[in-house]
Amino acid sequence: EIHIKEPIEKEVNPHLLPGELLLCEASTVYKYIQEDASNRGTCGKLVCTNFKIAFLDDDSASDDNEPQFKNKIVGENDITLQCVDQIYGALQSSTSTKFPDNTFCLFKGILSYEIHDVFKISKEIENKVFIYNGIVHHSQTPKLLKRLFLFSYASAAPNDTDGRNQTVMFDTLEDWRDELERTKGNVKYKAVTTNEGYRVSEKLPLYFVVPICVSEESILKYQGRGIPIWCWSSHNGAALLKMSAFPKEQDDSTSQMQKAFLDGIYKTISKPPYELLKMDDLSSSLPSLQDIQTAYTRFKQLFLIDNSTDFWATDVKWFSLLESTNWLEIIRRVLKKAIEIAECLERQHTNVLLIEESATDLCCVISSLVQVMMDSYSRTKSGFQSLIQKEWVIGGHGFLDRCNHLHKSDKEEAPVFLLLLNCVWQLVQQYPPAFEFTETYLTVLSDSLYVPIFSTFFFNSQHQKDT
Repeated sequence: EIHIKEPIEKEVNPHLLPGELLLCEASTVYKYIQEDASNRGTCGKLVCTNFKIAFLDDDSASDDNEPQFKNKIVGENDITLQCVDQIYGALQSSTSTKFPDNTFCLFKGILSYEIHDVFKISKEIENKVFIYNGIVHHSQTPKLLKRLFLFSYASAAPNDTDGRNQTVMFDTLEDWRDELERTKGNVKYKAVTTNEGYRVSEKLPLYFVVPICVSEESILKYQGRGIPIWCWSSHNGAALLKMSAFPKEQDDSTSQMQKAFLDGIYKTISKPPYELLKMDDLSSSLPSLQDIQTAYTRFKQLFLIDNSTDFWATDVKWFSLLESTNWLEIIRRVLKKAIEIAECLERQHTNVLLIEESATDLCCVISSLVQVMMDSYSRTKSGFQSLIQKEWVIGGHGFLDRCNHLHKSDKEEAPVFLLLLNCVWQLVQQYPPAFEFTETYLTVLSDSLYVPIFSTFFFNSQHQKDT
């Protein structure tokens, strides 16, 4: 007589971060990956927390297979809720039901989790509906800013007392004065405190740098619009500036007043033959945010392949499909524009003023690329992080809207910061000795956009973060 001993199941529980709560779970879930030709999948448990979706199999409870290097925040089979791109269901029969037989979550990491038919009827319905509705609700539905896991983690996690951070935060007047001193821009430009208490504009940082000729009254009068804001100075004294444009729909008297003000500003910056000024309206010389979003959406679709048959069908025309997305063409145009600006600063000794409606999108991309190309400090890790802090975080780029972290509307969404990282990736590939960091660092940085632990990429402005 042969006795078969039932296997003892290990209790597998997810690793939870401070402030992380378990919301729902389902057992007997199969995980599939595209590289698995057998299509058998791995059986385990799927859990959803207020931070992530995690798949737990038998290996999750064992320390034997733990890699030498691992991410401290998310595991190999974890995906943050911010990274859930699409959720769809597949019906195995034509019978109409309120929920799909098999539920698939499509992530930016291109993983699929399928909830299989292995439960008894009553339990099956209960578990499927519970986990499916839980994932949909917590990853796809619009939410309030303070409902993000970012706030739960911040209130529960211990304070970081590590003083080794070399990133310049640009949240004090001294930081800006040090940057002016470093770039020798303090002769013609000054750091101002006009926006302390955000009395000028909630979109502007507390402190920023303007030409010496710009008065505090002018900044207050026009609420920061039409004011050239300093970004960086070359060793030869030529400066890179940016400016948010005045609203186009204005009455004649207001338009004339604003034109006279701008003419006066331009004359103080441009003093031929010693100093010249080139103005570049990025809204007309570069693709629109809608074009960038459309191209990136097409680009992503190239990687959403369901099976090996579709893979080989697209493989033979991969490069033509890639070109048709227009994503690489946008990267080429942006790099070309940055080189054009850099040559104006370096060879022609010409000041360059970048103009955009808000000066917080393409202005950030171009000014960052120019500094990466021309300033060796920006090619170090601490320098690049300080650059992002200066031009993007303090500069008022709308990470919350552009990344659509709250899932409220797609109309504001555009991968502007990812566009910068793609452009820098191109430079790293072509000139690796010039950089202190590698493509791995850029990949980790791009992943951080969707990890609601770092406050860096989850606000539209310094004012929103402070309040």
